[in-house]
Amino acid sequence: MTMRMHEVRKSFEALRVLDGIDADFPESSVTAILGPSGCGKTTLLNIAAGLITPDSGEIEGFPGSTFSYAFQDPRLLPWLDTKANILFALSGLPDASFRAERADRYLAASGLSAFAASKPPELSGGMRQRLSLARAFAFPSRVLLLDEAFSSVDLKIRIDLMDLFSRLWDEERRTTLMVTHDIQEAVYLADRVLVLSPRPARVIADIPLQTPRSSRLFGSSKEMEAESLLYDLVLGRSGQDRAN
Repeated sequence: MTMRMHEVRKSFEALRVLDGIDADFPESSVTAILGPSGCGKTTLLNIAAGLITPDSGEIEGFPGSTFSYAFQDPRLLPWLDTKANILFALSGLPDASFRAERADRYLAASGLSAFAASKPPELSGGMRQRLSLARAFAFPSRVLLLDEAFSSVDLKIRIDLMDLFSRLWDEERRTTLMVTHDIQEAVYLADRVLVLSPRPARVIADIPLQTPRSSRLFGSSKEMEAESLLYDLVLGRSGQDRAN
């Protein structure tokens, strides 16, 4: 079932943040959300997850769903080891053997099985981000929300993390909303890209990406047309501006 927002508005006291968001989020697709800093991208995610109530508008498909979140900051529990961090996220599930199987499966998929007994301070930054992704995927949610989940590491590790995301996503193909500031990241991972205006935000473009994700290469010239269009939209310039 497609999830939808229609005319969604949100203000915090006198600050208008979202100003009539209209968007569809097709099931089993990855939607990247681009826009300037402070325009309300994280607010949109939190409304989808039910953490914030919109002032007005209609939301379909999201209420009653289950959600997993992965953040720029991994938000791990430093006193628990790697496996226990995943098990903590699964603690509400009744079947202990199912919880253990999910934890082991996603530790292995993220290349962290050998570090199952290590605590977060003993892991590198990239490993902590991998653990954050493994934890989000281990919980059997219907919707996955990513908030700048690949932005706090260097380029090589970031590409590794994005490739890990793609491999994990292919296993269960969850509906995913992905906030990012990075156009190449959006083009590499998403099925479509929503571009938001400066605050108060509205959707100014909805760009489908035609190349199958499995055949994309990060930074490939094949994606330059989509990247160029997104740069123009995000920077608020016309094709003629760019040509000049």
